[in-house]
Amino acid sequence: MSLLGKFKRALTMPPHVVLGKVVTKVVTRRREERERKRDSLHPTYAPASPKGRRELTPRILDLSKALTLLPAQAVLEKSRRILAHEFDLLGSGWVQVKHGLRCAGLEGALFAPGERVNADSEGRWLLHRINEKNLPESRRIWDLIEQNYEPIDWQLDFKSGYRWSEATMSRDIAYGSVRGQDVKVPWELARMQHLPALAWAYGLSQQKSAGFGDPAVYTREFRNQILDFIATNPPRYGVNWSCTMDVGIRIANWVLAYDLFRSLGATFDPPFEESLARSVYEHALHIRHHLEWDPLLRSNHYLADIAGLIFATFHLQGDPETAPWIDFAAKELEKEVESQFHQDGSNFEASTSYHRLSTEMALYASSLFWGDGPRAAKRGGLVEALWNGLKKAGEFTRTFIRPDGRMVQTGDNDSGRFFKVVPLEENSLDHRHLLAALDGLFDRVEFKSASQGFEAEGELVRQLARGAEIRTGGLRSKVSFSEMFPDFGLYRLIRNPWWLCVRCGSVGQKGNGGHAHNDQLSFELCVDGKACLVDPGTYVYTPLPGQRNKFRSTAMHNTLSLNGLEQNPFGPELFRLKDKARAKVIEFKDGLFIGEHKGFGPVHRRTLRLEAEGLTGLDECRGKGIKAIYFHAAPGWEAQVLPDGRSRLTQGPNAVQLTSGDGQWSVEEGLYSSEYGKNQPAQVLVLKSEADKITWKIQVVVK
Repeated sequence: MSLLGKFKRALTMPPHVVLGKVVTKVVTRRREERERKRDSLHPTYAPASPKGRRELTPRILDLSKALTLLPAQAVLEKSRRILAHEFDLLGSGWVQVKHGLRCAGLEGALFAPGERVNADSEGRWLLHRINEKNLPESRRIWDLIEQNYEPIDWQLDFKSGYRWSEATMSRDIAYGSVRGQDVKVPWELARMQHLPALAWAYGLSQQKSAGFGDPAVYTREFRNQILDFIATNPPRYGVNWSCTMDVGIRIANWVLAYDLFRSLGATFDPPFEESLARSVYEHALHIRHHLEWDPLLRSNHYLADIAGLIFATFHLQGDPETAPWIDFAAKELEKEVESQFHQDGSNFEASTSYHRLSTEMALYASSLFWGDGPRAAKRGGLVEALWNGLKKAGEFTRTFIRPDGRMVQTGDNDSGRFFKVVPLEENSLDHRHLLAALDGLFDRVEFKSASQGFEAEGELVRQLARGAEIRTGGLRSKVSFSEMFPDFGLYRLIRNPWWLCVRCGSVGQKGNGGHAHNDQLSFELCVDGKACLVDPGTYVYTPLPGQRNKFRSTAMHNTLSLNGLEQNPFGPELFRLKDKARAKVIEFKDGLFIGEHKGFGPVHRRTLRLEAEGLTGLDECRGKGIKAIYFHAAPGWEAQVLPDGRSRLTQGPNAVQLTSGDGQWSVEEGLYSSEYGKNQPAQVLVLKSEADKITWKIQVVVK
């Protein structure tokens, strides 16, 4: 943001908030200057503990039941990919990630491959890659790795080929200004959410399940990948220490996978145990001193910091330095869930996908507290507040899973997850795993029936919480699902064979709108259990700013645009959307929704009536000029305008017709993105008119 932009934004804040931000900035800058000087003169790896060898305390008791609930074939296929260092992340397709990789590129942006390496066991290949002060320790760690292991290039955007340097201080890492460069790719890989699949493979191999290799294959790979990362990513150097959120998610995945291995009977050699425990401490230390805290706005990033800190410190129970951090994290978790989740249970990010991510983090972090009897008793308020909040969050997810089993797509979708426990083929809009995890606490038939195939995740949560649902029996109340979540701004209408979800609410993040789209009065529509009209999604963030703004624009949603205007204007920031629209609901009742917004100046009011015969819409806007109403079809539906002026959407034997006497129909080529980094062709029906009132109707075609 420019200096002028910062000044203008400061004028919108209360004086005490501005003062708080200035003080925080000054303190942070001074700390960073001291840290920079220290890190340039000394190794950033932590010295040996003054109390002796650090040890990890596993948290899981018994996973024998979870093992029987796993999809063994999916675990087998995923573990084979991991052993070959093949990853499919953020739209990359399956790629074997290694040094010197020639990448495919992103929309014409392609960078030259880096240097190939001959990774000798003595670590000579690390010369000129690792900074001088960290090199001796880096080589010592590398020497613990088994011979013939090929290192993963953790610094590589393996879509565009852009590579960051592991010798650069993390605070100096630049990203977001080079076309095609996507820092999310190495961050996503370095979250290492694939590690639990190796532990499951180990457990199934112990049981002699068909197709699995020797159990030691999986423990060796887990061990080698952890040591590879530690050796080639010294603390506070390289791209993978530049975002505290990702540091938190990574360490949570490390200790979870470690827990899984240990609970399934695996043992590790002392040098590895010591190296892992020290790195867990280094991660906790980094998080504690680099929290993404802000006096005005703390988002999912800060929640990830706290969740990661909780997982790290709970596994360092014998460390006197980290012990006080557990209580600090507990208090912050309680405050952030209260701040970041609305009273109706929805998340404040204005995104259904970020609702999923934040709920995961709150659920798993709080499960550790509930699993620790004395701590849970000490913080009874934490237990009750989180319990009730998570129950409502589950209601939100359950309500907006469409009849086809996919989540309604509202706001940004960056495919973000905290854990990927059950390694089924990934679909970013499949949120069933979250309901399974919640069922591990609430034991609700509504959650259970909607989460088939992910039962192992529920059992894992049950083990982490150690039966907390029994001890807090008084808090277990019946879940009653609502049709509306006004704090978020989502409303559901159902009339067989129709299922409708309408968006009308704030831009989220307390007015910042960082993950919101211009989707006011837009809707998703299913017919006979199939998605028909959908939200086209997000695609990418910083590597392609034009595409970022395109996918969050008004015209990319099933709503009305006046003269091509945006409901909320875009500024230079890709993660801010000022709420000019001020959308509000006028009436919502059985079969009827009426809402309006002021984003164009003249008010746009939309009335939707859902009956068994179809959906009738009335769009009213007195602004002069062309009104274009967009209907984005789900992929696979073919759009056409018939000679008599009607329009039609067809998918195999299914067909719906759209009619209006107030304008002309046309077909445009569109795009659809169900997950970050991927898009595919889709068609759009557009109704254009200059009338102040435009009526349209959608009905099933009877053949």
